[in-house]
Amino acid sequence: MNYREARRIARRAEHGFGLPRDATLQFIQDKLESQRGRDIQVDELPGLSGTELCGIWLVCADRDLVLHAPVKSSWHRQQIILHEFSHMILHHDLQRVGQELATTLLPNLDVDIVRVLGRSSYTDDAELTAEILADQLATRIINSDVGAPAEPLAFRRVFG
Repeated sequence: MNYREARRIARRAEHGFGLPRDATLQFIQDKLESQRGRDIQVDELPGLSGTELCGIWLVCADRDLVLHAPVKSSWHRQQIILHEFSHMILHHDLQRVGQELATTLLPNLDVDIVRVLGRSSYTDDAELTAEILADQLATRIINSDVGAPAEPLAFRRVFG
């Protein structure tokens, strides 16, 4: 799949997800929880290095779990979470997690009840499409007026 095709798929998924003009990360999470009929728990996992693996989506028996590496900025954290949410929006196939990965990252987790999205690289079609969709969602959040302080002299309306 080339970049143009991945972008087209991501754009279609974003429109199909039905976000309002003004969206927030929390709104996206709430909408996904409603659609999936289960809670999504987002936590930092200090064991993730952030070099090879920044985030991971685990599908447990009772909830979805999005884990991310420690980050230095809220923007980076948001991008990692949006990437994992994008996999959910795109309905990417899930596969059984390997015993080695599960015991390394989460030694107390019962691997029989967990599935994880397999990750290889951004040259992988699913990863490329999820990253493009995450970028689109981030742009929507950045351009949102939700939570923005009032602007003196309507600066944004005048200058866009």
